[in-house]
Amino acid sequence: MSRRSTVLSTASFSSPPRSSHSQQNTPGTPYPRIHDTTKHQNDRLNVDPNELFTRHTIAEVRTVQHRLRTDADAKQEELRLMVGERYRDLLQTSSSIISIAQSSRRVLDALDESKGAILSQAEPPLPQRTSNLGSVNDRRLRSLQVLSAHIKLLLDAPEHLWRLIDRKKYLPAAWLFLLTRVVHRALVRSEEHDEETWNNLGIDVLDEFPLIQRQWDAVSQFRSQIIHKATLFLREMISPEDACATLITLHLLDSRPLSDTLSALLGQRSKALQLNLSWRVDEKTPAEYSTTTGLVMNGHAKLPSSNVSVRRHYTREVTQAIQKTLGTISQTVCSARRIFQDGGDNSSLIVHALQSIQSESLESSADHLPPTEIYQSTHTLLTNLTSSAHFHLLPPSLRSYRPYVDIDSSSAHLSQAKFVEKLQDWFQHSTGQWRASTEVWMSSIQSVREVWTLRSSIRRWVASSRLEEQEKSQISSMQDDLCHERILAIWRFELAHASDAFKTQLGLTLSSISRQEQETRLETPLDILFRPTPAPVLSQTLKLNTDTPFRKYQAMLKGQLIGRTTQLDEVLSTLERCASTIQQDLAHIMGVEMEADTAMVERLTRAYQPAAESTSAGIVHMLECIVVDVIDNSEISIHDIVFVAQLLDSLMVSSNFITQIGCGHSAMQSFKVKTAALHDRMIDRWRECTITRIFRENNLHQPKHTTIATVPSGPSPPLFRSFLSISAAIQQLGILRHQPRRDIIIQSTLQSMITSWVDNEPQQLDEQHLQDLAFLLVVVDLFGSVWADLSQSLEGRLKTHVRCNYLEQHDTVTHCTPDIPHFSRE
Repeated sequence: MSRRSTVLSTASFSSPPRSSHSQQNTPGTPYPRIHDTTKHQNDRLNVDPNELFTRHTIAEVRTVQHRLRTDADAKQEELRLMVGERYRDLLQTSSSIISIAQSSRRVLDALDESKGAILSQAEPPLPQRTSNLGSVNDRRLRSLQVLSAHIKLLLDAPEHLWRLIDRKKYLPAAWLFLLTRVVHRALVRSEEHDEETWNNLGIDVLDEFPLIQRQWDAVSQFRSQIIHKATLFLREMISPEDACATLITLHLLDSRPLSDTLSALLGQRSKALQLNLSWRVDEKTPAEYSTTTGLVMNGHAKLPSSNVSVRRHYTREVTQAIQKTLGTISQTVCSARRIFQDGGDNSSLIVHALQSIQSESLESSADHLPPTEIYQSTHTLLTNLTSSAHFHLLPPSLRSYRPYVDIDSSSAHLSQAKFVEKLQDWFQHSTGQWRASTEVWMSSIQSVREVWTLRSSIRRWVASSRLEEQEKSQISSMQDDLCHERILAIWRFELAHASDAFKTQLGLTLSSISRQEQETRLETPLDILFRPTPAPVLSQTLKLNTDTPFRKYQAMLKGQLIGRTTQLDEVLSTLERCASTIQQDLAHIMGVEMEADTAMVERLTRAYQPAAESTSAGIVHMLECIVVDVIDNSEISIHDIVFVAQLLDSLMVSSNFITQIGCGHSAMQSFKVKTAALHDRMIDRWRECTITRIFRENNLHQPKHTTIATVPSGPSPPLFRSFLSISAAIQQLGILRHQPRRDIIIQSTLQSMITSWVDNEPQQLDEQHLQDLAFLLVVVDLFGSVWADLSQSLEGRLKTHVRCNYLEQHDTVTHCTPDIPHFSRE
């Protein structure tokens, strides 16, 4: 039989596999795994032996034979490695298994025969028992049942403790642990004077059941686990009832006074708070988008939509982090008050729960019971356990067991003054840490709108919390301070950025004008006025702010009306964009908030005003340096002078920078006065250069020899060209927006030109010079008494030169003298 089994086993292990599952190769086989793609090879392995020789060649049959032999050898090697013995041992093991199976069948057959034989016999008569022996046996049976209930509770305790710990029911777990300890003591006690000991009943528990001590050793380890996990459970956002039950667990298992349980609660909540405060900004924050693009870091800046969405997402994350941190603080404070604070004539929740543990009268009065999360009883605990029917055999002392709590001791009471002091200290410390972390989180928010949105969200959350009014006011005040500081930081950064951008753009523009002076003509305000403006185009992709193209179109039209050139707009827009952004921020703040926040807006305005005034003063100082450089540079281009003059005029008259930047009235007036003074200095420099250029280009005061045949009858062409050049230069200057200043500049320029013409006239004037002088006299008389001194000077010079010419050329004078007075007044 053994030989036959060996042969069968060998055949079973060495035969080629028939199923598709057995064909899958395992690690260690000498040939690759056969995949579904090699379907042809699988067919060769699964072919019928008869068909193998009829349908395949000899080479293919040898290939299949080689593969089958290799597969069998590989499987044998795997079996050897798996079992860890030699092949012969494996065969012997298989034979032994078959032998054991046969022996088992014989045992089963013998049992069936025994059962049949027993059933065929008649039942024996019941024995006659005496009453005394029956009472002894019943008493022993009852004792064994009680003992089994004790051991059953001790054996099932670990499973129930694990289940309660996993469900985070730490107070029932502590209660069950204490009950199990009492059961263990009841099993191992051996007092001789106690009639109810197991020894008196004839049962040696420790000798007959050594499992009891080992089981208690296993159960006793749960005490430290329950204490540890209950302490960690205090870090979670749990209800006050669950927190109170957890603290009672520590009080029962670890014998902690109520003051220590309060310290444990606040300590664990501090660790939970630290976990919330450890949240940090991602590696790629919105600040990187704003700083790398070189734009104004505000909600009104022209950032790509993707960057704006990233900033808004980050703001939402910051808001959630702040709310989560404040939620931890609020939940801790409210839970501590709910657990430890006395309610007038009533005791605190934890004291009431401890009293309910010791008092049996509370069990019958449901109205005075604490919440179900806190109230426990041994009956409820045993009923909820599995196989609770066995626990009815326990003695009444165990079924009504209650952990001992000394209500009158100092460990079961907490002074309210000490409680308030500890809670306030923790609240102040926690809010201070929250303020420091929130300041770091908000440092990456670069939009005033987002800061204000965050502030509104936090204020709404604080208003709906269960904190006391004083605590709400303190948190709201801290949040206002943080938002105030962040908004000021954003505005200060915008001012500094605008100032730097203005300086850089002004330098680039002046350099560009100097390079293009000889190549192109400087753009004039008249060129801007008549330039066609493209109509706004609405994009199909725009879903929000559809009025943006029309606002841009409106701004372009306004720029044309005031004669602002492209280069001038590039320089001024750096300042005007900043001022406009700050005004929009203020409008948003005042528009979305309630009337109660007017003080916050006024506080922001007062704190921001010095920075705005400092920026405006810095702009004036920068312009002063440029004006000094222009005036001192004798080789400066007239185009540079014109551009600086236009810039000063725009800042003084048409630009909204100084009116919207947020300066005080005195600072605004000082800016305008200083800008006007710089503008006057540039106009003087422009006037000097312009008159010099006109005199040089038109060759004025050059002597011209005339004869009687070429007697002039009016002003000379160079003089007319000079007046036309003056007109073109004034138009190029672009001072047409302010009528009084325009008239003053025109008259002063014309007066300077005439004065220079008169001061530089030659000693001997020919007829053409006399005609020009007479024409200038007529022009001067047009301005009336304002130019009376210049008119008298011209008239005196004209009479003097006419008298001299008459004495030298009396024939010519006779012809010309009668016409001179008539000509000079036309």
